[in-house]
Amino acid sequence: MTHREQIRGFLSDKKPLVVGALAENKTLKSPLFECDVLELRLDSIGCGKDVVEFAKNTPAPLLVTARGPAEGGQSDWSAQERADAYRALMPHATLIDIELRDFDSFNDVINQAKNEGVIVVGSFHDFTTTPTLDELTTKFDDRADIHKFALMATTQNHISSHLQIMAAFPDLQLSVMGMGPLGAAARPLMAKAGSLLNYGFLGSTPTAPNQWPASLLRNALAI
Repeated sequence: MTHREQIRGFLSDKKPLVVGALAENKTLKSPLFECDVLELRLDSIGCGKDVVEFAKNTPAPLLVTARGPAEGGQSDWSAQERADAYRALMPHATLIDIELRDFDSFNDVINQAKNEGVIVVGSFHDFTTTPTLDELTTKFDDRADIHKFALMATTQNHISSHLQIMAAFPDLQLSVMGMGPLGAAARPLMAKAGSLLNYGFLGSTPTAPNQWPASLLRNALAI
């Protein structure tokens, strides 16, 4: 069974997975990654020969992300450069993550992914607040296999809203998580409530505010 088939099976069974976000080139040399899916943040580590070689040889299912600066990306790549980065890693990817706002610009990349059996994650990030359910509903796009919402949570009502998103759309594959101290504290709760992709960081560089280390998150979800 390929990684793509395996992860599709887990997602179909609603099994929560821990994604380890890798945003440092030195972490490529780590002998152990305590996560179910390994995210390569190309906007931080690039897509040079060392990254491509790592992607080719690692035994872990890979989520490939070239985040744009509007939603927290760390590079000044143009849309074309980001598209080229996705294509360079596509043969080794199990999933790719593209911001929902950029779906039209990256439609060719999305079509390539679907033709090759790569799972498409459509993501939306809000680093200031949690939008209303009606606002988030407008973000949905049928081209996404999974919708990921990473939202700043500063009140208990925000956490309640995160749970309501998943309850309102039980037939969709969703990954919903909070950022900030309160949002981070609730990440195990979100996984237990049905969030499919649950992110922690590998190495020493978080990729979101107050993000957990992937190994700690994985241990928490095992309880």
